Amino acid sequence: MILLLLLTNTLLITVIVILCIFNNYRKYQVLFYYAFIQLFYLLYSPWYNYLNNDFSAFNTQLTHLDFQLGLFVLFLHLIFFYQGYFYFNFFRFKKSKEIRNNIFEFDFRNKVSKIYVIFFIIIAINAAFGEVSLYDILLGKNDTETLGFKGGSNWISSMADSLLILMLMSHFYKSSKIIRLILFPFTIFLFLILGFRYRLLLVIFGFIFIYLKRNILNAKQVMKVFSLLLVSFYLFMFFSENRISFYSNKFDNLTYNFVDFNYESIHDNALGSIVDFAMIKSIKEGKSSHDFGQSMFVYPIIMILPSSIFPNSEKPYPAPQITTIDKSLDVPRSYGQACTFIGMSFYAYSFFGVIIFSFLFGCLSSYLEFYNNNNFTFFFKLTFLLSSFQLYTRGYLGLFLLPLSFMLLPLLILKYRIVFKKDIIK
Repeated sequence: MILLLLLTNTLLITVIVILCIFNNYRKYQVLFYYAFIQLFYLLYSPWYNYLNNDFSAFNTQLTHLDFQLGLFVLFLHLIFFYQGYFYFNFFRFKKSKEIRNNIFEFDFRNKVSKIYVIFFIIIAINAAFGEVSLYDILLGKNDTETLGFKGGSNWISSMADSLLILMLMSHFYKSSKIIRLILFPFTIFLFLILGFRYRLLLVIFGFIFIYLKRNILNAKQVMKVFSLLLVSFYLFMFFSENRISFYSNKFDNLTYNFVDFNYESIHDNALGSIVDFAMIKSIKEGKSSHDFGQSMFVYPIIMILPSSIFPNSEKPYPAPQITTIDKSLDVPRSYGQACTFIGMSFYAYSFFGVIIFSFLFGCLSSYLEFYNNNNFTFFFKLTFLLSSFQLYTRGYLGLFLLPLSFMLLPLLILKYRIVFKKDIIK
């Protein structure tokens, strides 16, 4: 039964992807993006564990029935996700040709560069007021591990997500080579110091989407995309493998040879579904209970509120969902494990939550398709798309809203210039 469910889920995604490829692939780029997430972040670990006859979830042992139930919930998600996607896609207004230019295509090159420089300077100044000097780290004068480096203000440090979208826009609008040669490496360095590898992965996704927007794929272009993916995979593995060396400022210990990389870490980074299965097991056995959206909707608000309004200036952390995950896996919070969007939905409202939220997520995914969008709208949708990576793979609404807000910030500044400053070339 487990094998049947694994094959069913995998074939469902594969067949839909193949059909969409032959029906004008440019209309379904967002669908391919989520299909990749589903295959890797939702199905890879269940396949890996099944083939290795490993039904453990950290310190919790799962039965075959637990695995079957988890895979069935995953199947429900896929069915209603694709129903929502194609339902919205059917009613979506389509034009015969893709729009490439409109009134929003004014002089973005210089404006993006200016915002990029200003934001980077703000973050750099913030770094100077941290307990650990970012400049000492850069110059090799500090041996302190910098995982989760925040600088003087956590909020300003989170503006690194703004740099992510500004980097992509600078590349797209071909900002000054000097700007790109200086700021791109320092931005990547900042991402490494902050300790969030997902930003590196989102940069890679962003560059791929930009490439696909600019180019109609043929055999030659497919080879270029494939080469780009290979290079991207190496870079991701390089930074992932050496992240501790970067955090510890031990650059002499960097591993460069792809043969020496620990590819087991790929499995370790895609355990979300296994966490889902353990959490569903915990709820089924009555060890945990649904929180009816408290973690999903209330805690993102708590996250942005000042601590001073809470008793003893302490926010009521962690969220119930986080506590349930640790209890389900029988591990301390230091393990930092998270469920997926599916686990989040099930924990909130059981099967009803998976069905409804999966359908709505599918509708949103269809809306985010880039086909027939001008370049400026492309970047607005790209911010939602890249931000949703955290929501889908880490299953926490706050991890979607926070980076989304900071990614939208530079776009809203540019939008303000368009609407109120009449800064348009018609």
